[in-house]
Amino acid sequence: MDMIKSDDNPNWSHELLLLAMQPQRARVYPTCTVNGVKFVSEERDNRRRTQNSGVMAKGHGLDYYGVLHSVVELVYAEGMKVHLFKCRWFDTGAQSMKMDQYGNLSVNTATSAYEDDPFVFATTVKQVFYLDDLAKGDACKIANIVHPRNIYRAATLGVTIPGPEADAYQEPNAVGIHDVATVRDNNVKHGRVLRIRDEDSTFIDVDPNEETNDDSDDSDP
Repeated sequence: MDMIKSDDNPNWSHELLLLAMQPQRARVYPTCTVNGVKFVSEERDNRRRTQNSGVMAKGHGLDYYGVLHSVVELVYAEGMKVHLFKCRWFDTGAQSMKMDQYGNLSVNTATSAYEDDPFVFATTVKQVFYLDDLAKGDACKIANIVHPRNIYRAATLGVTIPGPEADAYQEPNAVGIHDVATVRDNNVKHGRVLRIRDEDSTFIDVDPNEETNDDSDDSDP
């Protein structure tokens, strides 16, 4: 990093320097709200009548479909945070993903792929709603990308974007997940609210009061 900085490389930045250091701590969450869109882990989603775990990430000439496993928050020096979605991706092969004559994409959700590469930046993911594909069977689902309504960029409406001290939405009784073997879940002070905003005014909200015990409330939020 010192060599890149001394050579006045245009790719050097202070943020890149912080990323080159290992994270100081990490936290795991089952839910996350990105730009007003709520994502919920597959484990928790399976116990509800609503569906918020479907995800889609664009690649180079290929879209990847899957479900959210967990939300990982990495905290670097100076309090810089990076949010990742750990996902279970479906197979993208021709036998697993098929487009019909009406433009409907059918995905075989019984398949899995890319187990060694499950992570993606939270801000690059779109939410997907999976509908039963009655023509192909239970494991096949029609993927529908969610287009949130009534969410606008503040600049378009002529509204000043609130500063970091503005209150952020929080789910009051969110509960943690179990898979924390490789990422330690650090407790934070009760009642503290995390407010995250990246350089593109993308808002990410996570509840710091997550616990690792089971969620006994199976009702809708």
